[in-house]
Amino acid sequence: MKNLLRLLFFSLLSLSVSTLVAPAQNYNLVSDSLAFVNATWKVTQLEKGASAMYAQVNMFNSVQSISVVKYPAKKFKSEILHRPGESAGTPSAIGKEIGAAFVMNGGYFHVKERIPSVFFKKDKQILGYTHPTELYRVNGVFGFKDAKGRNMSIAQCPDSVDYASVTKKMKSAMATGPLLVLDDEIVVPELMGDVADGENVAAMKAEQAAGSKIRTHYTSAQFYDRRHPRTAIGKDDSGNIYLVVIDGRFKGKADGASIFETAYICHLLGMTDAINLDGGGSSALWSEETGVINHPRDNRKFDHEGERSVPNLIVVY
Repeated sequence: MKNLLRLLFFSLLSLSVSTLVAPAQNYNLVSDSLAFVNATWKVTQLEKGASAMYAQVNMFNSVQSISVVKYPAKKFKSEILHRPGESAGTPSAIGKEIGAAFVMNGGYFHVKERIPSVFFKKDKQILGYTHPTELYRVNGVFGFKDAKGRNMSIAQCPDSVDYASVTKKMKSAMATGPLLVLDDEIVVPELMGDVADGENVAAMKAEQAAGSKIRTHYTSAQFYDRRHPRTAIGKDDSGNIYLVVIDGRFKGKADGASIFETAYICHLLGMTDAINLDGGGSSALWSEETGVINHPRDNRKFDHEGERSVPNLIVVY
């Protein structure tokens, strides 16, 4: 594993200077990459060539608590599972119920109703639409082109009117974001600020004026630039899919990651395409062999018990 990570690190040295230097955050990304490579990774070999990894890494002037399941897509069946409303559940409970190998929380949703707040289709049926308050962060889609979920696609799609054409060849698909890595390049800025807030704030005010009690979302600076628990999915050029959770809101144990930091970690892991999913208290990663790998935030304890019930999940058999 160490040799593999070293190869990943040295391959990063060929990245552009703009990718490696982040003066606004006072990063030393070369040093951070070395810390990632040399961290003490707990690696558990799972079935059919899959593996689970966990480490606490001192990088980005913080402590990053990183959980990963990496698996060869062709040896497993992957799907986006739709479990809205009363059928929602935690990744561990759903995994045990359906006999899955790995389960991770999925995309954004309306917390009270436990229904997707983003475009979601499965077997040509539309099960969710992207709410206007999500547009500041939802700029892509991911999905599977085949019924067994062995051919995953991640694509840019910042305009909701393009969902139909972008997902035309996908058997199942979900809008989410932001895109983190595309074609082996990090595609999020080091700092976002509030540049994307105009439409989002207008949408939130319209909701409030109409009497809606929908939870208002973060500003761009709060969501992109501050550190939170994060969830991401991605793939590499060797046919592997990665499920990634970065713990957060546990100062000194798991500080959480910004969106740029999440993208950088995904790239260090070897992903050539990656996209952000729902984070915060929803972030949880479970495998049949290890149980819950990360430290979910919903119980506010740095343990493995704080999972949240979610209405859509990434499920692997």
